[in-house]
Amino acid sequence: MASFKRIVQKAWLAVFLVMSVVFIVAYFKDDRDKISRILDADLRLLGLAVLAQAAYFLATIITWQKALLYATGKTVVLRESLSQILMVNFGKYIPGKVWGMAARGKRLAEAGYDLEEITRASYLEQILLLLTGFALGFLAAALVFASPLYGFGFALAVAGIVLFRYDEKIIGKIAQVIPPVSRLLRFFEVRLGSVEVLKLSAGYLLVWLLLACAFMFVCTSVISVELTPANGLVFVLSLTAGFLAGFLALFAPGGAGVREGVGAALLTSIVTLEEAVLLMLLFRVWVVAAELLAGAVALLLPASAKAPGESNIGE
Repeated sequence: MASFKRIVQKAWLAVFLVMSVVFIVAYFKDDRDKISRILDADLRLLGLAVLAQAAYFLATIITWQKALLYATGKTVVLRESLSQILMVNFGKYIPGKVWGMAARGKRLAEAGYDLEEITRASYLEQILLLLTGFALGFLAAALVFASPLYGFGFALAVAGIVLFRYDEKIIGKIAQVIPPVSRLLRFFEVRLGSVEVLKLSAGYLLVWLLLACAFMFVCTSVISVELTPANGLVFVLSLTAGFLAGFLALFAPGGAGVREGVGAALLTSIVTLEEAVLLMLLFRVWVVAAELLAGAVALLLPASAKAPGESNIGE
């Protein structure tokens, strides 16, 4: 049983990639038009997509370093931060989606972080990542559809970010009302100042925007769509809504199917349904390829002499 478990742990990513390739080949094999569109992609726009994707990784790495620092007083070097981000991203392709964070937690534990610090940092990261994603998505929806309902959703997301400044006090009040869960709640007590919340929120907002830019440039390199502010908002909305829906769909590894369905539905306001599906599938391949390339870069980067858990404060 143990040997089978080890085989699964080592082989799941390879199996996922093989199945992805099989699906993609089956999707494109009888449609030369789709293949020719991809092969004839505008290289200038693809170049911009590469730059946006690289900037996205850099912003993600730096923001995770800051989240660790604010939550624990310690952080990790750039190479280690990239490795941990990739662990979480690849772990989302395993049903349940918590395995990437579990792997990162084990890595942090080996570096000297305790369970409370690991939980607090991951909680801080995931909550602010979701809140900024919802804020950006609702704002884009309010502008695209001109509906005050989405504006209300945006206001709620912003209020959630503001209230996170008082997380420790809110958790403390809940612990007083429900004493049996007080020991568990201490893992989620995050002491942050207004400036720290603002910096992290700005970092995660930049992460979303850079990924949306990469998505927009990949799409417009293949499909002829005018790059107007209105169309740009549709791309931002499609990206954020698709990724958030995929993130919340715990039954779908990596949000497969859910992300593409939601994103394609929103893209149909500027392209045909067939083109929207093509673009969402193409960006799925783009993201996986970018993460594999980033993993190769992480392996090639020289390891720092500093231990991953050693404080980098003041550098």
